[in-house]
Amino acid sequence: MPWPDWAITTVVDTDSVADIVWRAVQCHASQIAAFDRLKSLSDAQLRALWGPQYFYRVFSTVNGGRIRETDLFEGIPR
Repeated sequence: MPWPDWAITTVVDTDSVADIVWRAVQCHASQIAAFDRLKSLSDAQLRALWGPQYFYRVFSTVNGGRIRETDLFEGIPR
């Protein structure tokens, strides 16, 4: 679901693993109705699709929403 830019609280840069994500998606081809269309995308388009991931956190306990987070697990005790 696309969120307005102001509502995005977390951006995780997954560009370095985009090829791994694409290979994992291919393992679930029967569960993705648009899979055949995905296969026809260029490498650049696939990188755009599986690159940075954007999230909207309803209640941020990390920084109160003052800055964008880069780690979904930030602030969670280990």
